[in-house]
Amino acid sequence: MKAMRAHQPGGPEQLRYEDAPDPELGEDQVLVRVRAIGINPADLVRLSGKLAPLKLPYITGTDVSGEVEAVSPGVTQVKVGDRVFGRAISAGYAEKTCLLAQEAIPLPPALSFAEGAAIPIPFYTAYYALHHKAGVQAGETVLVSAGGGGVGVAAIQLAKAAGARVITTVGSQEKADRTRELGAEVALNYKQQDFAVEVIKLTEGKGVDVIIENVATDNLAADCSAVAKSGRIVLIGTGTGKAPDATFGVLPALIKDITFYGMSLINAAQVIPEMAAALTPLFANGTLKALVSKTYPLAEAAQALNDLLASKVFGKLVLTP
Repeated sequence: MKAMRAHQPGGPEQLRYEDAPDPELGEDQVLVRVRAIGINPADLVRLSGKLAPLKLPYITGTDVSGEVEAVSPGVTQVKVGDRVFGRAISAGYAEKTCLLAQEAIPLPPALSFAEGAAIPIPFYTAYYALHHKAGVQAGETVLVSAGGGGVGVAAIQLAKAAGARVITTVGSQEKADRTRELGAEVALNYKQQDFAVEVIKLTEGKGVDVIIENVATDNLAADCSAVAKSGRIVLIGTGTGKAPDATFGVLPALIKDITFYGMSLINAAQVIPEMAAALTPLFANGTLKALVSKTYPLAEAAQALNDLLASKVFGKLVLTP
């Protein structure tokens, strides 16, 4: 098969389009002929080698959709020929990969492969943050940072579906308009406005009940100003290409009795089937939309990752083998 492989840790420039061995099918797994691959900021973190040492040559990537080519003995959830999406085990930037059988989720007929590849990490992350961590309730106000990114697009829609009022931050007028179309009541341009000051105005001095924070490196201190008493801040990430550190004033956190949640889908494997079961009907009936900003041939993965770093995206960037 063809794949994008790196022979040393680093950035997008390390990726090479080359022949690679087909993945071996393991127990309780399915082999998928990949038709689309969703790009995530975590792909860059893994490629850098900072998350864990790389087994070289290395293939990054997680989110895929495609057709089942083979299943291991005893697997009955899906069969050969089924259209599925999920999180790759043997890496995603390739023509074939393996999924855990319980995470090979049937793709709703109305969705394209590209849309399927835009679902797993963004929507699982947003769902886990909103429901398993923050416990969002109808009538609450949720602030979603970086509303134009993959997780932001997912969180806006899921918070709205839960009956919450949604405020988001974006970096352009175009993204502001598009996030409002998804259900955000207010979209604040963080380049032109102090979002914490504006949030306090919008909530009549109270602050928001929940913050889904995608850019903690830049925003965490301001989040403590923007959140309400007994509010919840869920830390999704530090921001694409940013340092992995953040600082905030302890006194506001104490006075407001703020709850901070860290989260990673690495720790959520046991609830992926549950989340998928909740999400797929919402995609099937049109309540949720998997938004694809642009598709690239697999061989142009480095360019796609550079575009991600440059924030040239609303929704998801997708590779097509």
